Amino acid sequence: MSEQNNTTRYNAYIPEVVAYQKSLDQLSERWNLLSLLGQMSNIGMDISETRQAFSNLSEQLLQRLSEETVKKLSIELGAKAQVAIDILIRNLFERTADIGFLAMDMIICDFAKQSNEEQKNALPELQNRFHEYIEKYSVYNDVLLFNLEGVLIASTKDEKIGKKIDSAFIYEAMHTSQEYVESFGIYPSISSKESLLYSYRVCDESGTPLAVLCLVFKFQDEMQVIISNLIENEIWADILLLDEKDRTIYSSNPFHYALGAPQKTALKRFDIIPFSGSEYVAKTQATKGYQGFYGLGWKGHALMPLSFAFGQQQAHVPFTEEQIKIIKHSSLFSEEFTSIPTKAEAIQRRLDMTIWNGNVQIANQKSGDNSFSKSLLNEISRTGAQTKKTFEESIGNLNWTVVASFINGAAFKAKLAIDIMDRNLYERANDCRWWALSPVFIKAFSAKYKDFSTIRKEFGHEMTEVLSAINALYTVYSNLFLFDNQGSVIAVSQEKYAHLIGKRIGAHYIAQTLALKSSKEYVVSPFEKTELYDGKHTYIYSAPIFIEGAKEAQGGIGIVFDAETQFEAMLTDVVGADERAFALFIETKTNNVIASTNPDIGMGERCVFCDSSENMVLIKDDYYIVGKAKSQGYREYKCSDGYSNDVTAIVCIKVANKEACVEPVVKNGKKQYLYPKVGASEKTVELSTFWMNGTLFAIESQYIYAALEGQDVTQVIGCDEIYVGMITWNNKTIPVASLAKYFHHTCAYNKELHHIIVLKGSEDKPFGLVIDMVQDSPEVPQRCVDETSQAMMGHHTLTKAIVKSDVGQEKAEMLSILDPLKIERYLIVEKNAL
Repeated sequence: MSEQNNTTRYNAYIPEVVAYQKSLDQLSERWNLLSLLGQMSNIGMDISETRQAFSNLSEQLLQRLSEETVKKLSIELGAKAQVAIDILIRNLFERTADIGFLAMDMIICDFAKQSNEEQKNALPELQNRFHEYIEKYSVYNDVLLFNLEGVLIASTKDEKIGKKIDSAFIYEAMHTSQEYVESFGIYPSISSKESLLYSYRVCDESGTPLAVLCLVFKFQDEMQVIISNLIENEIWADILLLDEKDRTIYSSNPFHYALGAPQKTALKRFDIIPFSGSEYVAKTQATKGYQGFYGLGWKGHALMPLSFAFGQQQAHVPFTEEQIKIIKHSSLFSEEFTSIPTKAEAIQRRLDMTIWNGNVQIANQKSGDNSFSKSLLNEISRTGAQTKKTFEESIGNLNWTVVASFINGAAFKAKLAIDIMDRNLYERANDCRWWALSPVFIKAFSAKYKDFSTIRKEFGHEMTEVLSAINALYTVYSNLFLFDNQGSVIAVSQEKYAHLIGKRIGAHYIAQTLALKSSKEYVVSPFEKTELYDGKHTYIYSAPIFIEGAKEAQGGIGIVFDAETQFEAMLTDVVGADERAFALFIETKTNNVIASTNPDIGMGERCVFCDSSENMVLIKDDYYIVGKAKSQGYREYKCSDGYSNDVTAIVCIKVANKEACVEPVVKNGKKQYLYPKVGASEKTVELSTFWMNGTLFAIESQYIYAALEGQDVTQVIGCDEIYVGMITWNNKTIPVASLAKYFHHTCAYNKELHHIIVLKGSEDKPFGLVIDMVQDSPEVPQRCVDETSQAMMGHHTLTKAIVKSDVGQEKAEMLSILDPLKIERYLIVEKNAL
């Protein structure tokens, strides 16, 4: 079932849609009644077109609100499912390198060559080495070594030793053409629960298999870490991990979604699926892979009960006026959506025109009681205002839904980016400490009373081979190097850095590394330029090398992180191919840029907008939605290992151009005007007001025939400039005049911008006058209408009277009542005298 076909089913569960549907249904009933009453009134008002237009727009608005709300949830659930599987795949990619390198470990190889009796004696030493490995790479439960018959000969857990594993497992590890074997299943010799294993053969110098090494990954533990971060504030959302047959292999709620149970997936689209007798909304995501690694075909699956899916909405944070202006001109909305306010405004203008004309018609009635018609028009006006208000609220809600989706998305991506960074650098802290324990390096530094050149001569080739082998497996490094207790480079992994051999590195992190007292510790350089990375910014992770019997470090290993390539890849993965978005890593305290996908923001620069607490900021000439997330560390990294490095990830999504947000000055518009109040039994004057040149004017309603909208005008060649042309009205051809030149306007008439009111001239002959738009139809007390003095105002004034302000409103602007006869006389009859 497609999302579009499901829309009506979703509607019943979306509180905002239900509320607005109810309000609009009630308004629709009122419009139907008013339409009927309008046809029965003595002015024969027909508002059926307005009623139908509002009805059509209501359906469009509710449809968009429903679609955007569903889309928002779809994106959020889909993102959680995608991150769940992709973060895991990134982690498992590191494991494929670990097993390949560890299988070459000299101590493990030597152990595998020994006889059974020799292995019993050497087992404690190997177990200590396994323990050291697990201590540094805390993502593993155990390290296992099987002989070629599948018997476990070494493990950190004594009770497992001697157990046998399936021979097919051993055969695959011994004969694979790949660099690792990835396995998932229940292996009784390892655990009664499903285990995720990474295995490879251990060979002698000639390549003959001696044993099979296996790393036991903390699968359930790692999934709990990943999923808990994704749903920590969720009440109803759950995330599952499905295998290639869509069976549940991890569940955030195993009491409800049992392990091993099959699941109906929603891979193609966000969908409603059945589960355990209820309906759920769900999104299933296959992994995007990482550097060509796709794992075992697992999928992330996020779902929540349909009945609660849309009920847990965030509290609406009101937008500022500046943000509203930005949103109005943003690129976040489709043309279909942005047309809704324009359509609503057009309908409201037509309704205003209808009511205005209705009042004009009533004022021109020669007889009969017009109180019903007036009351009807007032009720239509109130219903129109209420409909407009409901539309504005609904559009505001839709605005918020769309923008909130992007705000949440930016924050989510920022959190994802920093999580990826922390997880990646966690591995670097592990790598440098483990590689510092290499027997080859320890052997070289154990050479007593030998100077630098002798160590280089005797062990340089061997050390370089080990470093190069490591670098070939771990491509996240630009270079690896060894240094002695004076900080001089002894060996490098890359030939291009061979010129550094023998050079003393005076950086502070070298001295810090040599001062460490334990192989559990490590040091990270500041993020700075270094010749070890071609003069570019990076982090260098280093660990001390100790030899037996010495309390002081004899040297160390430095691993140069390929920061430029790796950080950019992390950020690019997060923002994807979205051309509107870019991402940064910055140092929190200094706001210095560590990495950027924006070519205009370079590494090492200071981020000028990062201090802002707003979720919308101006960056150069564009407005962006901004999401931020600070580093929280991963496992013990940055949490309990003594290393502190405050980094913030920032994701920016372009929403609007600065110039596009500069709105033209609107000289006139629908706004409230304070008219004098009519007292009981007071004589009144009925007026019709309108805007010209940003000023509100009035004409007595009895001197007006009608107002016209969107009227084409036929130009007359050679006519005076006060003429716009001729129109046909009520089967008569009448002239249309404009006061544009008196207001110093160049545009006399544009049917998209102007209206025409048909006035009564001499002998009630009609003529047209161009105005900007109609306003109200007030009744004002006769006492407030002050006839103007012709002598004081001049012979050419078009003003007939002034409406004085009411008591207490003396400072308010007064209203000019124009005289159609004067307009006709001075603009048409006596135009040459002007």
